[in-house]
Amino acid sequence: MRTILFLLPGLLLTACNPVDRSGEQPFPPTVQTVTPLVEGPRALLMGDVLASPNSDVLRRGFGYGNDTLRLEVESTDSTARFVAQTDSLKPGQYFVVAFAQNGVGTSYGDTLYFQIGS
Repeated sequence: MRTILFLLPGLLLTACNPVDRSGEQPFPPTVQTVTPLVEGPRALLMGDVLASPNSDVLRRGFGYGNDTLRLEVESTDSTARFVAQTDSLKPGQYFVVAFAQNGVGTSYGDTLYFQIGS
């Protein structure tokens, strides 16, 4: 009898949910890397989380660097569009790739390239 009393509120709350999500699977987020804006020796890195089915995004950020430099910066934004600023960089060509992580996994956008200085 005690077991029934414990289960009854949970069953009622479940039965009252108007959306049936029992057949849906969670997936890692879909991420897009956006062309960075270069501002002197720094770049504003941008990305978009296009989808994160049935799982909240836990982390967003960017990997960036060049042949000898590999850095990662996490964004503090919690919106679909997220940004981060690089440290001061020496002149040259750099790459950037956006990433996002949810409870299922981590996904990466395309790798883009940008130029600092001449």
